[in-house]
Amino acid sequence: MNCVILYAIRNAQLRNVAYRFCSSSTTGSDRTADDSVPELPPEPTTCCMSGCQNCVWIQYAADLTKILDDGGEKAREIVLEKISDPSLKMFLKMELQNMPPPKNDPT
Repeated sequence: MNCVILYAIRNAQLRNVAYRFCSSSTTGSDRTADDSVPELPPEPTTCCMSGCQNCVWIQYAADLTKILDDGGEKAREIVLEKISDPSLKMFLKMELQNMPPPKNDPT
């Protein structure tokens, strides 16, 4: 029972962080060309918060890096803003620093 309550609290915290991130962005004519952010994929919901090797947040950051095409800096910021657990945040910070840049497909 305690695990269910803790899981619900953690999810509420993550949603709160995501809401603050989304609601703080500017809309309409206030945006400049540099501030434009393409539509982002849905956030992962299956994170176990244990810092596992195949963390869904690492894959999410890799997907964001491909979409944003900035070498991964903005993707790292977005992912780390959405994580409230300090241990998981530090794990992801280290893993995302070591994430290889996306390969450009010559077509």
